Amino acid sequence: MIPSTSMSPRIKLIVTAVLLVFLGGLGVADYYLSGSQTVADVSSNTASSSTSSIATMAATGSGTQQAGGVSVNNGPAIEGTIQSLGFTTEQSTELSFLAQVAGSGAQIHSLAILQNNDRVGSVTWIESASVKTDFIALKEALLTAFTPKVQGLQDQTIESPNQPVRNVLSFFDPGLSAEKLTFVRVRERLYEFHIANGKDDVMQQLIDGLTTK
Repeated sequence: MIPSTSMSPRIKLIVTAVLLVFLGGLGVADYYLSGSQTVADVSSNTASSSTSSIATMAATGSGTQQAGGVSVNNGPAIEGTIQSLGFTTEQSTELSFLAQVAGSGAQIHSLAILQNNDRVGSVTWIESASVKTDFIALKEALLTAFTPKVQGLQDQTIESPNQPVRNVLSFFDPGLSAEKLTFVRVRERLYEFHIANGKDDVMQQLIDGLTTK
């Protein structure tokens, strides 16, 4: 399903969000029923190519539980880290794709990110032992929702010394959102970053600060 080009960006995002509810559920069901951890290459439907597979993500993702069920460090305090990097925050009610795949029981957090009182983007996140499955469902849903206008598609697993393994999906698709989107799965957190036009470098500093610790 490709959103109509006659709709406003907000309406397109709402329509796509509804699509994600349906497709996300199918993706999770398929994951558990078939045991498959791979999906069709995104490059088969777009001009860009995927640099990693879901199977790689599942195989290299870091563990999140110690013996006895005690959770390990799940990353830095989010709002405090954002402020330490020189940004300010406001509560956000922006539409997010994570809300569509996380399920009704998930707690969704969202903040608008400002620099010198100018909005540079937003961050939405969930924390759950099932974020790997949520990330897979998200990618399967987006695979169907991408429009021919998608640009800069990157799908990769990043492994760096002394840093947690990160699964990153980023792209700009004006048919889905007026802003560039970056999703990062790290430990038991799944982030959705919206990046305002021209603020890529600024937001990348924040993304690294939240996901590499």
